[in-house]
Amino acid sequence: MKKRGSEKKRHVVAWLNKAEWDQVLEYLYSKDSSLQRYALQRISAWRGRYANNAPVAVDCTADLVRCQVLDRSGQLNGDELVLLYGAALVRFVNLITERQQGRTARLITGITIDL
Repeated sequence: MKKRGSEKKRHVVAWLNKAEWDQVLEYLYSKDSSLQRYALQRISAWRGRYANNAPVAVDCTADLVRCQVLDRSGQLNGDELVLLYGAALVRFVNLITERQQGRTARLITGITIDL
């Protein structure tokens, strides 16, 4: 059966609807750590639904926000924070700059983060 030109292409996403997406986005960029934690939990649920194939930008942003939340909580020492921020930033740079998401990201060495 041929598709009609007026039919919209459907794209499966992990979030329930646009409202959930907008809410998570708003909470993720909030200054309130509890709202950010809620947004990170929703993104974790999305990862579970989408079999760890969430969009790269969502994963990278969540990793960076997770670092900020842990940093503000005071639960980690400086060395642990350096490792977390370093890994999140390397992943962010590698995956965002990669032309094709399916390719393996190249490692970047020599990144130093001063806290």
